[in-house]
Amino acid sequence: MPSRPGHAADHGLTWTCYTGTSGYPVEFYTQLKGSPNIVRHDRIGADAANLPALSMVWHDSPYDEHPVADITLGHNQIWTDVAAVAAAGHWDDTVFLLTWDDWGGYDDHVATPNVEHTPDGVQLAYGPRVPLLIFGGPVTPGIVTRWNSHVSIPKTVLDLLGLPPLGVPRVDDAPSLADLVDSSVSNPPSPAFGTTITQPTPPTPTPAPAPPPPPPTPHSLAVGAIVLRDGITLPPPDDQPITAPKHPVRHRKAHLP
Repeated sequence: MPSRPGHAADHGLTWTCYTGTSGYPVEFYTQLKGSPNIVRHDRIGADAANLPALSMVWHDSPYDEHPVADITLGHNQIWTDVAAVAAAGHWDDTVFLLTWDDWGGYDDHVATPNVEHTPDGVQLAYGPRVPLLIFGGPVTPGIVTRWNSHVSIPKTVLDLLGLPPLGVPRVDDAPSLADLVDSSVSNPPSPAFGTTITQPTPPTPTPAPAPPPPPPTPHSLAVGAIVLRDGITLPPPDDQPITAPKHPVRHRKAHLP
């Protein structure tokens, strides 16, 4: 399968993936498996002064914020990583993209149009929604109101690194957020680790989304085949099958005494 690190290497750019002890998920890629550029995430501090063009970071539990971990541990680990890069003098020339692969399991106050699904009916594209934080010295501050999906992240990385298309239409045709990076912007460094942060009071009532969600399509489209590096395709991903229970659920009436 194609990947951002492999694509960077193919075009002469340096890369390092800082992973947990298992090498997840980078070791799944044939092109990357066993590479000396796959190291443990505790190396970030030591490497902060000489990070490659592309760095990707994953943490082991309990620093990955997966249940039942204390998410403060993960927050503090990310804060420490960012502080190390800033202390090494690279705040002004680094763009950080921080996101998650889970949304917490809570209902969202904004309905997301179902425009894409896996073969077994799991909604992709706009829902469920997860945060994406883009920050660093040259990043224009503010809240982005555009609708994007996870594929905007690799597209943004390609654009920021000046790389050609990946060869995966779903990525190459995605909207990019690279326009948020402006060399004329110079944000102050992030607060030092351990600084008390006061969050602003949330607005009441919750403002309506602006712009509004994209209009629903007449029919949700099935996600396409997986495109490999040699142009061969695999069937669409179907890794979260949703099946009916083996035994029907029977409801009984409750009788009050």
